[in-house]
Amino acid sequence: MGDIVFEPIIPIPVMAVICVVLIVFKRRGVMPYIRQILIVALLFIINLRPMYPSDNILVQKQKMDLNVIIVIDDTLSMLGNDQEGYDTRLDRAKADVNYILENLPGAKFSIISFNNHSHILTPFTDSLDYIRNAVDSIYPLSPSFASGTNITVCVDSIEEVIEQSLNHNEETKLVIFFLSDGENTDTSRRNVDFTDIGENISGGAVMGYGTERGAHMLYYNELRDTTYMVMDNSVGGNMEAITRLDEDNMRDVASQMGVPYINMNSGNPLEEVITQLREGNLTDPEDEVKQGYVDAYYIFMIPLALLTAYEFISLRRRG
Repeated sequence: MGDIVFEPIIPIPVMAVICVVLIVFKRRGVMPYIRQILIVALLFIINLRPMYPSDNILVQKQKMDLNVIIVIDDTLSMLGNDQEGYDTRLDRAKADVNYILENLPGAKFSIISFNNHSHILTPFTDSLDYIRNAVDSIYPLSPSFASGTNITVCVDSIEEVIEQSLNHNEETKLVIFFLSDGENTDTSRRNVDFTDIGENISGGAVMGYGTERGAHMLYYNELRDTTYMVMDNSVGGNMEAITRLDEDNMRDVASQMGVPYINMNSGNPLEEVITQLREGNLTDPEDEVKQGYVDAYYIFMIPLALLTAYEFISLRRRG
């Protein structure tokens, strides 16, 4: 599988300084000082947290026969700064996605984002690292390229993912989480809605972000390493743009999908939805053998404990 790896508990430079300080205060006598050096060396090695590869790691795994579609609004309005404890609505949404991932163990997830267009970022997978990397990469288009918001732009992508799931296994339940502020500034898709999607969905939620009073948006330009205020182009770009939560839109989407709408502004309103999904679909834990790494630092704890005990006994005798 590979070589021994290290996962330091305390950063190595910090631990190195601590060890140097412990050695500088030299004890009297050659043997006591040698024991002192050995104790410090063992502490340093233990802090490195060495791990060796193994093909026989026993873990407990719970399975959940669910395909979960997570749709994330990736438009400029999701940069609204009206989420307590988070810089933007998008930051809060990403945190909520992590909550969903952690609390639906064994499920498979597909991530869809939308701005001017819709994008299927991941097919159904249970690789949480893959999913998290995809979610972390989500960031709105530059205001120069953003052409307005229409939350129904993602309908075709959702239907494509649903079709993939049904073709693979019609018995697997489909769940959807739709994360958005519901703001529509592009009305070109008037006859499109989520009704057909609701026919194949067994649960989930439409999750609303933002406030009615609205918020400003700050856009970070990675190429220029600058942050600037998003302006309202409808008035010639002379005013700071304001984005507001459109709960009527979000309730309509929830009604069409046949799932509840929840306002994400307080507490953890997702908890009840997740609990219901777990109770209905989570299996009992099963033992599974897998490849991985096993901690080896405990090997060095034995000589450290013996040396420490010896020093303690010596001090008691001298005292």
